[in-house]
Amino acid sequence: MKIFLIGLFFLIASGASAEPFKNIRIGDQDGFGFTKTKGLLRPTLRNNFGFDFEGRGRRSPQSKWADTNGDGILRQGEFLPDLDGDGRVAWFTGDDFDNRAPEEMVDRNNFCRGCLKIHQVTRGSIWTDLALSAGAAGYNWPDANGPTPPNNATFIFDFTVKGADIAAGALIFFNLVYGDYDIVPAIVGVEFAKAKPRILQIENIGPDDGLIQARSAVLNFKEVFTNDGKGNWHGYVRVVFDAPLEPYTAFDFVELSLFQIAEGPAGGNSTNSIRC
Repeated sequence: MKIFLIGLFFLIASGASAEPFKNIRIGDQDGFGFTKTKGLLRPTLRNNFGFDFEGRGRRSPQSKWADTNGDGILRQGEFLPDLDGDGRVAWFTGDDFDNRAPEEMVDRNNFCRGCLKIHQVTRGSIWTDLALSAGAAGYNWPDANGPTPPNNATFIFDFTVKGADIAAGALIFFNLVYGDYDIVPAIVGVEFAKAKPRILQIENIGPDDGLIQARSAVLNFKEVFTNDGKGNWHGYVRVVFDAPLEPYTAFDFVELSLFQIAEGPAGGNSTNSIRC
């Protein structure tokens, strides 16, 4: 009887500890894979060519370090590092990096809080923690055509959530963190299992070279999820970044979440962060 009661206790505890859905992430929030940020310089120029919008050379009065708050991780509002110390982050200098972990090299660095299952189709982490640079050597390059632009980073979310673990109709935020996005246009194509595809546009909020930015866009529940006929919700989103003129950029992670990570410019809402 004692063994039976202990087994029953663990069974109940296991069922009660099921986590509701919060987010599914491709890549990880690790500051582009830079494990040691001390001593990494931030770019001092306003853009890859060293000029502001009026054509004048300009240096920022802010901290000279890429990790401006010194907490050991490169985050939104901080900077990709100027690895060769020439004052800029650019494809034709010594600023290329490949910090991908082994699970990213094989395109399997995915994480979910509250998923019943992450399906094998989910992929895209091979594009993270890597300088998508036209000047890169191209080892294990995610694009079959090599480093030459366009580098159309592609992320696929394919997962299942128990019906009771997410409220039907909840807003879903598409969040991303990326660095050194300088050139427009950047078009984000979003495809779903059944809903009509959408086009999003990334806004560049400033000319600071190497700037790390976070963006959020709102997706409708019915776009992301379909009923799998078993009482669960099947989520599917395919995201393709099309920046044909961008010779250097990088992604830290992308995710679908119940929580947004970025507000729009000037305190606007998330739909202004990535224009729909």
